[in-house]
Order: sequence, then structure tokens, then C-alpha cells
Amino acid sequence: MNTDHVKIGTIVSKHGYKGFIKINVSSFNFDKLPDIKHLFIDINNCFVPFMIEEIKSFSNNLLILKFSEVNSEDEADDIILKNIFIESKNYKTTEQKGFFYDELIRFNVYNQSKRIGIIERINIELPQPVFEVLINSKIVMIPIHEDLIDKIDKKNNIIHIDIPDGLIEII
Repeated sequence: MNTDHVKIGTIVSKHGYKGFIKINVSSFNFDKLPDIKHLFIDINNCFVPFMIEEIKSFSNNLLILKFSEVNSEDEADDIILKNIFIESKNYKTTEQKGFFYDELIRFNVYNQSKRIGIIERINIELPQPVFEVLINSKIVMIPIHEDLIDKIDKKNNIIHIDIPDGLIEII
């Protein structure tokens, strides 16, 4: 995992015909971007910077914005389905429960003060995003929901989750 950049989402479609795009933001408890001037797009495994010209809206994990380098539908088509990143050094959260999904990969998972596993992946393909946690050599899917997250300790790569009774026992 690249520690210099944090994935914040994926470009999902164009918005209009003047180069605006829609980004599905893979985050929890965020309603605005950090104060930054550019984002990075993963193009052929290279992080290419794109200057933010205008942010039209950010709600329900959908960001609509315009990059200075994208001025037409054709140029927008070239970046559809590409992943978007920010530099790690520009991202500092003050809210304990706010995070971009990918930054929690490889975090140790604790339930009732006991380490139970490690987050291997975040699955956002389902209707409800889930942590895929490796527990006793099996992957267990735990919903990403505010009521289940007790505490996130980013400094020590630990997340405390209140796992519903019976979830771990069914594996």
C-alpha cells in the first residue's frame, strides 16, 4: 500500500458537458475535502496531479468538481473509472470517526478490548460498504456503520469495533 497517498474515491461519471466530473468518495463521516489545491489520478500506476478549478457540491459521498486540465466531455471520458488520491501529508483528520476507507487497510481490529483480526480489504461493491477482516484465517465481512465503530487509533493502526453478537461465531 502506498503510504504517500490516500485513496479517496473513484471517478464515476461526467457531470454536464464542460468537463465537470462526479467522484464517488469512499469515506465515512466526511462532507468536505481537506483544504487542498489538487488531487491525484492513478493513470497507469502513476499519480498524476490535477488542479481543482471548482467544487460544485459534496454530499452523500458524491463530489462534483472541475479540474483545470479537463475542459470537454472527451477529456472527462479519459478519466472515468480512475481512482482519485490525495497526498497523505495534506490529510489530517481531527474527527475520530472520520476516515477514507482505504486508510484503514491493515489496521488491527479489536472487539471488547481483544484483538480479533486485521482489515484486509474494504468492499464498497455491496449496498453497504464492509470491512473484510481476517479472523482465524477466514474473511469476515463487518458492515461499516457509525454504530459499530467505537474508536479509531490511527497512530497505532487500531480500530475498536462493537461486533454484533453471533457474527464471529458463524464462521
